[in-house]
Amino acid sequence: MNLPDLLPDKGVLLTWLIQAALGVGIVSLLAGLLVGVVGKIPVIGPVLAALIRMLAGNYEKWLNERVPKLAEQAVLATEERWRKSGITDPNARASAKLAESTQTLQSLAPGLSADTAKAQVEAALARVRANGMEQKAR
Repeated sequence: MNLPDLLPDKGVLLTWLIQAALGVGIVSLLAGLLVGVVGKIPVIGPVLAALIRMLAGNYEKWLNERVPKLAEQAVLATEERWRKSGITDPNARASAKLAESTQTLQSLAPGLSADTAKAQVEAALARVRANGMEQKAR
């Protein structure tokens, strides 16, 4: 038994890493480092440092609160559109719904990377399934 056998696939691992980074507050840590460097610039440094703190705080709040809600909306909207789809192959259906949900989330949250959007959609899909809100294929 070696290490790759114990690790989950890349999608799940990426989701875990993003959630861990948000949990640790990596955005705040990076902003703190940047504020320390920028704050040493004479005259304009303190103003830039305050601006960076404000932007980083808003971005982290947006990632933690707003993006998961938008991801759930994207998943539910995709489920509703696909409810009466004629595609019966579960693999093709699942990959197409994931791609569509990811694109919808990226249109709702411009500037969100494709990897982050996919991870957020997968997490939202897990929450939707746990709540029993997913539409059953007929």
